[in-house]
Order: sequence, then structure tokens, then C-alpha cells
Amino acid sequence: MAEAHAGTASRAGSYHMNLRGVACALAGGALWGFSGTAVSYLFRSSGIDPMWVMSVRMVLAGILFLLFSVARGDRRPFELLRDKSAVRDLLLFAGAGLFLNQFSYLMAIQATNSATATVLQSLQLLPVAAVACVIGRRAPKRREVIGMVLALAGTFLITTGGDPSQMALPPAGLAFGLLAALGGAGLAVFPGKILSTYGVSAVNGWAMLLVGLIAAPFVPDWGQAVASFDISCWVVFGALVVLGTWCSYLFYMQGVHEIGSLKTAMLSTVEPISATVLSALWIGVVFSPTDLLGFAMIIIMMPLVA
Repeated sequence: MAEAHAGTASRAGSYHMNLRGVACALAGGALWGFSGTAVSYLFRSSGIDPMWVMSVRMVLAGILFLLFSVARGDRRPFELLRDKSAVRDLLLFAGAGLFLNQFSYLMAIQATNSATATVLQSLQLLPVAAVACVIGRRAPKRREVIGMVLALAGTFLITTGGDPSQMALPPAGLAFGLLAALGGAGLAVFPGKILSTYGVSAVNGWAMLLVGLIAAPFVPDWGQAVASFDISCWVVFGALVVLGTWCSYLFYMQGVHEIGSLKTAMLSTVEPISATVLSALWIGVVFSPTDLLGFAMIIIMMPLVA
């Protein structure tokens, strides 16, 4: 009787952990979608420079991550800095992953809109899948090939509107969107070893702080950067830092911990959906039928490749 009761309790605990992990993965993806739309709002409302957004956002989010670690008594952020191999991996992650992804993503939003930039960024799963095939010394699976075809077809529809003779998407928007995808692939590939050793707060904290400080000298004019900010812009920017950056990463990694990376990656496909819905409802972006079909193809691609 006691064993049966223990088994029931174990199943109930596993069910609640799985449910909590699913909720965290969905929340993380949705908040990333909010992040892109919030940036788009700031660009439209104030004309703020992308480098200012990147620098201040990364520095503040990095400090939040490190303070969170210190408050929990976690010494790993300091241990990481004493590990030369880990520091090299951190620099690679910060430069070829986080910096490339964040800078290109912001520029893509400025050239297009948050939904289009987010969908193009989601193409990061293609190079990640290619790396997985090379490391595993295997050919792509059938579902991966189908996903790649959908991704290419979706990108074609978004960039041309279905007519090869015209470019519906600005060339700069397409270029930065694809660079953001490469940076996103770097985020997934480069930090694996140090994440497992030092944890998400230490790795993301130092990487974000480093990227923010590197971007700071490239802000055109700090004195005039926020001259056009009103109260609504400051509120949106605060939400971008806390919800769209710090909380989104915390929720996403908690999902990875509780339900695994594959399920979390699939559930996080809510990100481009969130960005598209918010762009339409909040900012009033109007999408053509070919845009929506292209978005749908790329969204369908993600769980196939993940």
C-alpha cells in the first residue's frame, strides 16, 4: 500500500515538473517575441540608436544575472574568470554568438519589423542542424530536409512576395536577418561546455556585460541618445531589460532543466508567433498573405529541425 502511494506521488511530482517546464519554455519564447516588438516600438517612437539599446540593455541584464548568482551564494561567476579555457570559450560565445546575434537582430528590426526579423532569425536552426550532422557524421534526416526546404521557401516568399523579379524585403533587412541567424546558431553551439560547468547566470551575465561594454564606444551620441524618450519609452525599455532579456533567459533555461533541450526548443517556436501577433496588435504592422505564408512555413520548419 505504501509503495503504491509512493508511486502515485512520484508520478504526480513528475507531472507537475513537466507542466512547469512546459510553462517555462512557452513563457521564455513568448518573452523573446515581446523583446523584438518592444525594440521595434522604441525605434518607431523615439528613433533611438540600435547601439544604445544594445549597450544599455546588455549591461543591465548582465548585472542582473550576476547579482542573481551572488544573491544565491553561487561562486561560479568568479570561478569562471580563473579558468583560462572557460574565458576563451566565453569570449567566443560573446563575440561570434551574442554580439553578432544582438547587433544583427536590432539592425534587422530597424530595417524591417520585429516579426520579420524574428522569423529570419529562426533560420538559426538550419546551421545548428548542419553542425549536428557533421559532429554526428550522418546525413540529414528526412524531416530535417523537409524543414530546410520549408525554410528556404518561406524566406523566398518573405523577401520577394512570391515574385522573383522584385525584392519585397529591403536587402539590408535580409542580410542582417541572416547574420542574426548565424549569431543565434553561435548562441546554441559555442557555450555548451561552459554552461554545463558554470551555469546560465554566470555565462550569460559575463557575456552580456562584456558585449554591452564593447558596444558602448560605438553609440553615436550619448548626450542626445534618449532626448526623445518619453515616459512610455522608459517603461517599455525597462520591460525589455527585465522581461524581454533577463526573465526570458531564466524561463527558457528552467524549461531546459525540467523537460530537456529538445522539447524546450520546440515549444520556444512560440517566439515568432508572439512577435507577429504583438507587431500587428501593438504597433499596427500589416502583413501580406505571402508574408504570413512565409512565416507559417518557417514556423513549421522549426520543430522539424529541432
